[in-house]
Amino acid sequence: MRLPSGDGEREEARDVSDDSVSSVTRISPSRRALGSKEMRELMDRLSAQQASLARSVALMDTEYLSHSFYLDPKTGKRIAHELEPNELAGFVASWGIAPMECIRAMNGAIAAIPDAARRERYIKAAVELEILLDQQSWLNDGRVYQGIPDYLMHGYTDMGSQASPTERIGREKIKVDKVRMAPRLAECKRRGVAADEDMEGLLRWYYDSVRRDIEFDETGVEKLSKDFGNESIVLSEYLEKGLGVCRHLSIFFQLYLQEAGIECRLVKGNLKFYIFKGRHAWNLVRLGDRVVLIDVTHPNVTKPFMVSGSSEKEVYEQAAMHSRSYDRTPDEQNHYKIGAA
Repeated sequence: MRLPSGDGEREEARDVSDDSVSSVTRISPSRRALGSKEMRELMDRLSAQQASLARSVALMDTEYLSHSFYLDPKTGKRIAHELEPNELAGFVASWGIAPMECIRAMNGAIAAIPDAARRERYIKAAVELEILLDQQSWLNDGRVYQGIPDYLMHGYTDMGSQASPTERIGREKIKVDKVRMAPRLAECKRRGVAADEDMEGLLRWYYDSVRRDIEFDETGVEKLSKDFGNESIVLSEYLEKGLGVCRHLSIFFQLYLQEAGIECRLVKGNLKFYIFKGRHAWNLVRLGDRVVLIDVTHPNVTKPFMVSGSSEKEVYEQAAMHSRSYDRTPDEQNHYKIGAA
């Protein structure tokens, strides 16, 4: 992965709203441009493991963590090589542009560590570093965006069709809070780093993980929504209560796969399935030149509904052969914002 210089220009958000909606845009969320002082403060916050992970990505060296230190000639202790300011700047800029590439690079470096205990420390450090970079990379400016981002960051707030940043009409607003979910995300990364099975088996494991964590419960979701009123509900609330519906299950599934470095997209639309007809959410996974449709809300909880093809069109055609008609609605009908969680 080629790292940018770190001077990263900020993406300006184009306002396409009317007077009744505050700052609704159709492009990617605005990235923060860190100054030299902020970059120094970020450097000071990094643990030794996190600095080494950043350096492994900056140097594009998957074997770096095996020689990321030297022995102090006086004490014999391991001393980590220092992360250079330009290396950190490039890493931060890369995260704002291509976080999934950074995750895959870190996972590859962690997987190369032979010692299990040391590998575990780096898994936890990587999840915490990802959260820190999410917090540093995107502006929490209250702006509302149209669409669904490829990468779900900490603070991503799914607002559905609602464009108001403060009021709620209909279903709840869901905010991703990775801090409270860090132990679960670390478990997902651990599995992805191990990757000791075929990809179908790995996808099945993440499917089983979501279904183990979350029970489909419309009544429970409605009650929680009423309890919170206009407030956004952090995703960890659903994890702790063990309940959700299709939109929650699909968000969890994407977050879990992100930790494995697997490209996954939340998709919204309509589903016809025998007598059922209504709004629905599912996931599309990219595996090289293959597309995999996975519906985590499939009624058979012991077997995921999973169809693969060379294109999105092909997987929807295959799904129709299983009496499932998926009608994807334009991403622009969805709204989201980035907020502190």
